[in-house]
Amino acid sequence: MWGYAFRLALKGLGRFPKSSTLAVLTVALGLAATMSTLTLLHVLSADPLPGRSQYLYSPYVDTVQGKLNDIWKNPDTGVRWQMNVMKPADARALLDPARSNMQAAINETRGDISADGIHSQRNQDLLLTTHGFAAMFGLPLQQGRFWDAGEETSRLAVLGADLARSLFGQASPIGKLIHIGHADFQVIGVAATYRPEPHFYAMDSSWTFDANRQDDVFLPVQAAVEAGVAAGEPGSCDNNAKAGTGMLGSLGQPRDLTRCEWLIPWVALDTPAQLADYRAFVSHYAEDHRPLGRKPLSRLDSVAGWMRYNHVIPDHAQLNLWLAAAFLLLCMVNVAGLLTARFLRRSHEVSIRRAIGATRRDIFAQYLLESCGVCIVGGLLALPLTHAGLWILRHQDGDYNALARMDPSMFAGLFAIAALTGVVVGLIPAWRATRVSPGLHLKAS
Repeated sequence: MWGYAFRLALKGLGRFPKSSTLAVLTVALGLAATMSTLTLLHVLSADPLPGRSQYLYSPYVDTVQGKLNDIWKNPDTGVRWQMNVMKPADARALLDPARSNMQAAINETRGDISADGIHSQRNQDLLLTTHGFAAMFGLPLQQGRFWDAGEETSRLAVLGADLARSLFGQASPIGKLIHIGHADFQVIGVAATYRPEPHFYAMDSSWTFDANRQDDVFLPVQAAVEAGVAAGEPGSCDNNAKAGTGMLGSLGQPRDLTRCEWLIPWVALDTPAQLADYRAFVSHYAEDHRPLGRKPLSRLDSVAGWMRYNHVIPDHAQLNLWLAAAFLLLCMVNVAGLLTARFLRRSHEVSIRRAIGATRRDIFAQYLLESCGVCIVGGLLALPLTHAGLWILRHQDGDYNALARMDPSMFAGLFAIAALTGVVVGLIPAWRATRVSPGLHLKAS
């Protein structure tokens, strides 16, 4: 039955070329608008570190003796988020090797870099971290190695591949010196391209999604601060933190690093039992070290939970998807009307088929397949239109628009949505066709 219905549906597509073309174009426009916005949302909500992120957690406890100011805002996009920045002593206490498989403390800043007193690069992205970062976050190395636990105070550096080429050309940078802050650092490794999207582990106020940006240099945090590298922007500081000699770079004024929140701790927890034990540990630590006059405050955020809590996916990206879906729905209503009129014009044909033995089920199958055919052809036309829409998105302002590219899963999703649209659109027109009374139309002929 279905094979014969399919052949009849193919013939039916060419019976009324004008209405078929109009229906195909209408479906194609609705699908292209929806797939363009859906593809962008798919990219923004993708797992930044597949296979790793589900085991990564960022703890936070409040020990600040003063006013909390831990809401950050990107002045360019207006996006606000909560950073799990902590004082160094608290971060060290929570990064207990006995309680988690891997640990890392992170601070992101910027600085000028020079090599051989000749080549220099200004305003590079510096990631100040600890030895566990590479294994924990899967940093790939092209050459050399990452530092180990016994080298946290050593002036060592791992360069990004692009910066290594800018400073040293095609020569190997391993063993050479670069100047950052007030001291020289020895290069011990070169990292391959590493761009998790979003940049979740140390997100600063100007960098969320950026397909062209990555960390340029990785430095041991303790050695870097001792060498005069300005740490990045803090969260909150104790009331008496202004008299210190340290410098938190973006503030431009002295701050005692030990009394400010500026390190972001991350831990790897592999099992539910380990997660429960660590959550209890963080809660107890917050209770024991809470500031006077405040309730204990603690968090343990997973990567996905942190992204949801902070609305990392821009609200307008989700709004655009709803608007595109509404446009597709409007297109579907119009196509359903076109198909209903088209099928009812063939009532005489339906009556003849019914008279020679075709069942209502046969008629329904034929016209439902014809509806699906219209929408699948619309999906084929929607493919280049979707690529055009994504091209337009990539050339608009925005730190995440450059990521708008269709992957194989979205390619398959386009035709799955097209087929589903055909089924939904064709249900009522096909049902109306089965309601035709054969006797009336045969008698009229």
